[in-house]
Amino acid sequence: MPDNSSLTPEQQEFIERIGLYFAQYHLSRIGGRLLGLLLLVDRPLGIEEMATMLGVSRASVSTNIRVTADLDLTERVGLPGDRRDYYRFSPEAWLRGLEARITGTRQLQRIAEQGLAALADGDTVADARLTELIDFCEFAIAEQRATIIRWQERRDKLHRAHPPPHQDAATDD
Repeated sequence: MPDNSSLTPEQQEFIERIGLYFAQYHLSRIGGRLLGLLLLVDRPLGIEEMATMLGVSRASVSTNIRVTADLDLTERVGLPGDRRDYYRFSPEAWLRGLEARITGTRQLQRIAEQGLAALADGDTVADARLTELIDFCEFAIAEQRATIIRWQERRDKLHRAHPPPHQDAATDD
């Protein structure tokens, strides 16, 4: 995408669709739109530039970009000689999403284990349900770990065939 701030109608539609997609997973629509924009650009963007390109307030971008960074979907970077913060789409976004699912499943498993320990003797219905939930969590975690391994192998193969561009312009904090 060129360095100017004009987006084609097709790019704008893509950004809107990404915003709607992520909104169904409880990320704000603006947060999703930021991800869509950062998926398209070939360089890190500052908050002011993102706000201009999306036609939203600087405050909204500032709030929502922090959320996407906290979720490891974007990353904050610096540019040599510039004190402002810039953001880019995280090269590890999809991996971090898979890892977040494992973390969430582990939390659910711990809650189920606490519930199982709190049961009164003879509560067979709850015992069966919680035991199944714990087993499901163990199964899901194992499957998610296997998915991560398969994704890393697939990504490595993709990167060998289509090397990602080197991001010299930005430096990590």
